[in-house]
This record gives sequence, structure tokens and C-alpha cells, in this order.
Amino acid sequence: MRIDYVYKICTKKEWYNFKQKKFWNGSNKDIEDGYIHLSNRAQINQTLKRYFSNEKNLILLTLKTNTLKNLIWEKSSNGENFPHLYSNLKLENVLDNKEITGDQRLF
Repeated sequence: MRIDYVYKICTKKEWYNFKQKKFWNGSNKDIEDGYIHLSNRAQINQTLKRYFSNEKNLILLTLKTNTLKNLIWEKSSNGENFPHLYSNLKLENVLDNKEITGDQRLF
């Protein structure tokens, strides 16, 4: 199965800084792990619930997979394959961004 888009949840502050610099190395957790954590469409709601349930001021970034260098699908702790980006993210990779409000289900 081919996946054309992956998604990244970030804070509004991270998104603002990303737009200013035109590139982003990811969140503190991403930097600590050595790659940027991403999700496919089917995974994004569980990612939001599991890692961002107490967060406010979030943005969902939509990324086209064929523009990402060093994108690797790897098994996570729950046994599911997740996309991990082993390079920084460039602003030109972001196709869309939208604010996440409340307990919104994204897809």
C-alpha cells in the first residue's frame, strides 16, 4: 500500500519558529530520539490522544511523502509501523497546516 501523505502534530510556538527558520529539527522528543515522529492518516488520532491529550494550541502539518528525504517506516513499541524522518523538515515540505481544536477527531 502506497502512502502519499504523513502528518506531524506540533505546537503553535514550534510552527511559528519553523516558519521563521524555514526548517525544523522537530520537537524536544524528536531531537532526543534522533528522528522526527510522524503518523499516517490512520494513526494520527491515536497519536493525538496518546501524546497530546493535555496540550493546547496545536497544529497539524500535512507532508507529502515523496518530498521527504530519509523517511523510514519503523516498528514502534506497539508493533505498528510509523513513519520516522531522519533529517530535518523543510518548510517547502509542508503542504497544509491546520489548527487542532479541543477534542477534535482529525480524520
